[in-house]
Amino acid sequence: MYRTKTCGELKIDNIGENVELSGWIQKIRNLGGMIFIDLRDEFGITQIVVNDDALQEQAKQYNTESCIHISRKSCGKS
Repeated sequence: MYRTKTCGELKIDNIGENVELSGWIQKIRNLGGMIFIDLRDEFGITQIVVNDDALQEQAKQYNTESCIHISRKSCGKS
């Protein structure tokens, strides 16, 4: 299985869960210390925050409309 949730399916109740998402990059914003990726699938959009140095180097290689798969713990503010 290439995802455990869809981009439109994640909710506040999913904080702390390990999730896998797949989709294409709609928008990338590099703010220096963090990179924000708007990941889209046919069900919605999820914002991915990249603040790890090694992962930022990898994310800098992506372009809009690149297809990616991500596996991480869901986090957010309640």
